[in-house]
Amino acid sequence: MLILEDTRQQEKKHEAKHEYFRHVGVHYNRTALYCGDYTLPANQSVCIDTKKDINELIGDIQVKQMPKKEVKDKVYEICKNERISFDHADEIYHAICDDDADRFAEKDINEVCYKYALSESVIASFQVLYVKRHGFFHRGLKRAQNSGIRLYILVENEDKVTSIDDLFHWHNPRLDTLVNSNQMIGFWKNGKPRYKKVRKYPYAATGEWLAKACLTMELKYGCKFLFCKPGESGSKILKLLGIS
Repeated sequence: MLILEDTRQQEKKHEAKHEYFRHVGVHYNRTALYCGDYTLPANQSVCIDTKKDINELIGDIQVKQMPKKEVKDKVYEICKNERISFDHADEIYHAICDDDADRFAEKDINEVCYKYALSESVIASFQVLYVKRHGFFHRGLKRAQNSGIRLYILVENEDKVTSIDDLFHWHNPRLDTLVNSNQMIGFWKNGKPRYKKVRKYPYAATGEWLAKACLTMELKYGCKFLFCKPGESGSKILKLLGIS
């Protein structure tokens, strides 16, 4: 049996999965996948996107978006260099930045670029801007939704979280990380100044917020969030792909 693994997966950081695959006689080939990290060669209607821990999931959801103004400036810079008119540049900008809830933005970008006979390298530059604006994780969710792919997000963790219900009660350890602030509140017995403690990550996500975000994405994109221990991920992936 053969499965496919996305080339963006750092190979040496997934040895537990690879060892399990070898143990049960499943081979894997590394290639660039349309979405997710694992799928089958002949039937890619099911894909699995893996996260090494809950914090990676938070990072994907809370990705810092490239501001619209920066996107617009970059689009107009590229269009100026390619001698593309102002009106055409504006159309490309909106294809990249407008809300994509009810459309396939990547397809829209391609279509407007093909209409003006732009080169593949220029189209690729605009697609990169779309990812920088909306986030790589979001792009994967939209690709799956628009292509009818059943996408599972499998989140490995050692926090005993096995479902979204568990996630509601998960406590983010970053909320407990305190550091000295600049505000001095006295002196220690040894004479050294004493500073007020503040959170190192004041905006760290709570389990309740993250659980609600996952439920919203399941409803919006039709994906499914699953959770397991790192040592269980290999078997979970094969089971989701229909390999017993």
